[in-house]
Amino acid sequence: MPKLIAKLLASACLSISTANAQDIPAADEAMPYYDRHLIDISNLRYFTEGSMIGDMMIHANAMFDAESKWKMTLYQMIQAGSGHHQARSAFQLSHLGVPMEDILAVWQPNYIETIEDQRLKAAFTFVDQLSQLPGDVTANSHAMLRRHFVDRQIAELIEMIAFNAANAAHDNILPIPTDQATVSWANANLYSVGWTVGKNVSASAEEQRAALFAGELMENARQEILKNWKREDLSAPPAEFDSDWLNAVTGYNVSRVTMDSDQDGVEDPFDYYPIDHDRWAQPGIADLNLPDEKTPAFDVSAYDFTYYRPPMSTDTEVAFSDRINFDTQWMRQSGMGTSRIEDYFAAGDRALPMKFLWQVFVTFQLSSGCTHCQVHGTRWLYEFLQDEAPDGIVDEAALSSIYDLFDIERSQQFSPAEMAALRFARDAGPLPARTTAAHIEELRRHYSNREIQELMMVIISGARLSAGQQGNVTVTDRTSMAWALRALPKVGWRPGDHLGLPQEQRRLFMSEIEPTVMAILMSGDSLDFASEWIGKPVPIAVDADGDGVKDAFDGFPNDPTRWEDTDRDGIEDIADADIDGDGLSNEFEAQTMTFPYKADSDGDGVIDPEELRVGTDPLDPSSLQLGRHFQMICKDLNLQMASAETVPTISIPLDQIGAITVDAADNKGMGVLLHHLHEQTVRRRHSY
Repeated sequence: MPKLIAKLLASACLSISTANAQDIPAADEAMPYYDRHLIDISNLRYFTEGSMIGDMMIHANAMFDAESKWKMTLYQMIQAGSGHHQARSAFQLSHLGVPMEDILAVWQPNYIETIEDQRLKAAFTFVDQLSQLPGDVTANSHAMLRRHFVDRQIAELIEMIAFNAANAAHDNILPIPTDQATVSWANANLYSVGWTVGKNVSASAEEQRAALFAGELMENARQEILKNWKREDLSAPPAEFDSDWLNAVTGYNVSRVTMDSDQDGVEDPFDYYPIDHDRWAQPGIADLNLPDEKTPAFDVSAYDFTYYRPPMSTDTEVAFSDRINFDTQWMRQSGMGTSRIEDYFAAGDRALPMKFLWQVFVTFQLSSGCTHCQVHGTRWLYEFLQDEAPDGIVDEAALSSIYDLFDIERSQQFSPAEMAALRFARDAGPLPARTTAAHIEELRRHYSNREIQELMMVIISGARLSAGQQGNVTVTDRTSMAWALRALPKVGWRPGDHLGLPQEQRRLFMSEIEPTVMAILMSGDSLDFASEWIGKPVPIAVDADGDGVKDAFDGFPNDPTRWEDTDRDGIEDIADADIDGDGLSNEFEAQTMTFPYKADSDGDGVIDPEELRVGTDPLDPSSLQLGRHFQMICKDLNLQMASAETVPTISIPLDQIGAITVDAADNKGMGVLLHHLHEQTVRRRHSY
């Protein structure tokens, strides 16, 4: 077993959020839920159907087969504490024909260690690092995956984890009243691993779900989307469901009308004044939501904890590189869902003001550990402050409304209603979450059902973003990071690993892309938002053989039984001695720790054998600046560099570029040089 994987496996179960170390009051844990059908996110049809589309598309056969995905999903739901989705995942595996003993094995504490397939073991190890939030992803994590998968397959894995995190967050903040058929199935089949319905038990027939979004129901819904999806036409309307799958699952009789006649952000079925932009709420509606007077007050002190923790410095064996390739916008099939989720959140004021929803978002992300999300959230708030300032200049007093989100309990500027929502977001941030029925009762004291749904929408979409961006370790766009580095260190904020090279960066902040989008639309051209957003071409989703892998990534685009041929030489990867076709054998790449599925391991534009030949580090994109030094040194010492596999070992400390150790008799490659280079550059990279 490679040293890096062994190291990661040994620490796989240690990433427990410090936020969860504080006990939740027993009375709050025991407090029952009720009338969940009235406040559940499923009432927001456009948002929830987007979530359903993304979830079912990412779990279908593609670069990872559906069975592996559902096993990883089950594992993630066990770690995240989602009882409903444990039952759902297990049921789906049973539907796929997986033996029950194999399903139950996923609950075993040492399950990952028992996986014999080293590629699948690496994927499960990565899932484990993101099963709880904040996550524990480092450059070593990416290197581990890249030694087993192409970047596009890693993107698929990260997107699946992100959707799972959103589903787990939903079940954590408002336990889903699982349908009776699933409860009966789970009781009969999962009792040996200790599964119980727990908080997912329904308090009434009205709130219990009608069916599980799994099995034939989910497959029929997926086929409906595939039928309506015009893959090759970017200007075509998004694929929609023909059938009402939302109510088939929930049974909540959610209106199919999503029109908002007065454009106030509240759809007509929720709008008491559907043609009056300035008001929507029925008079006295908030009073109808008040909890029973015997319900105890929210215990503020019991939940008061330090929820923002700056990223920790970590020594890693490799550097981060080429992270833009993991961007989830590559996943056009699940992107049909994510675009609806993001559109709904960012569309503007709704029942609650957009600025306040962003304050909730930032608080959640400070607690969930998504540094990239913290940058974007605070920048959106800054732009709101600019709009509010008479001259556009934001003073220190106004900035305090952002700074106070880092420690809401010490703030004096939030109302009791705002504090209830911010506490909800703070305690929902870690995964497993620290929210209870007491949080819901506190929200009911201040908000209508519709407003609570919107708060849940922020948390659930935020969880998907948090897991996805922590998995990518996304390099934040330049202008947003510049804002954060100027404004946020005052309250102890740090950028962590979300600084990177220009070629890794997201191109634009969300508000900056709007002029580009409008110009494209005004010109009459088709808008490819995914490519515009990332700043590099995203292949369209044509899939000639229907195997779930886009032709652009399919080595055998007309053969549905296989797709893996990384270098397109006609030889399947499993039988190819040089998978990426860079001239270095898989065996040699295992020795040098470069990536056999990536000819240019660090994505700096120079393939691995060339970097080894000239003496730069093929695992560190910043090492090219040292290439001239290496070439001059080798020239001065008259070293022959005929091939990458016979380069003499050279050890050059970066802080002592003149101190050179050469062993011309050592023909094992660049091991000493790479190790020393990694050790020095990574230590510098993580020093703040």
